[in-house]
Amino acid sequence: MNLKIKEREKKFLVYGGIAAAIILFYSLFSWYTDLKAEVDEISGTRMYMLEKQLHAIAGKGDLKKKLDILEKKLERQEKSFLQGDTPPVAAAALQKLLKRSASILNIEVKLERTLNPVETGFYLGIPVEIGFTASTDKFKNLLVELRRSSFLLTVTEIKLRVTNISNPKDIFTSLVVTGFIKNPEPEEENSDEAKK
Repeated sequence: MNLKIKEREKKFLVYGGIAAAIILFYSLFSWYTDLKAEVDEISGTRMYMLEKQLHAIAGKGDLKKKLDILEKKLERQEKSFLQGDTPPVAAAALQKLLKRSASILNIEVKLERTLNPVETGFYLGIPVEIGFTASTDKFKNLLVELRRSSFLLTVTEIKLRVTNISNPKDIFTSLVVTGFIKNPEPEEENSDEAKK
């Protein structure tokens, strides 16, 4: 077939072909830039996650060192707990310590009783109450003696009463001192859960 195309139609076809090529090029360029932006975003996110994981892996050694330091600190702290695994044994040890500290200062203990243990999470507080009459200096020295003790002790309650209002030299003091032991109950609960 022999087709004759006029000059005007040739120009129209050439311009139409150029326009179609520009539109096709623009579409391909737009698709490429969108795809590249999406790939960059995904790869940027993955790089960020990878860097974060590498940082976490690199910091694992630091965390291990910190954990070791905390475990040693906890061990030292637990060495200052009362002797005995049960509240009655620990209370007896604390009573003995309090009476010894008082006798060093020539303080006669007139009241002595064990109170109910106080749960503090992983540990049990073992409170013991003692009562005595002494001068303010002896009372202060007893508090200093308790502070110097190798055991972790807290004075949770102090009640003071003047025995002679006209001569307030001596005071009757009721003192609640709390020592600590490990709480045996959480371990038992964990073993019961493991059996189930």
